[in-house]
Amino acid sequence: MQPVVSHEVIPETHRNGHQTHATLGLMAGFALMMTLDTALG
Repeated sequence: MQPVVSHEVIPETHRNGHQTHATLGLMAGFALMMTLDTALG
């Protein structure tokens, strides 16, 4: 689901062949936010 959101909502990140880095960055950021939310919660 997150790769679809990354591609459809933030299309600028998928230009010039950076789609893998953009998607992984979004997923890592989401995981970090969820971890902090659970830990500090």
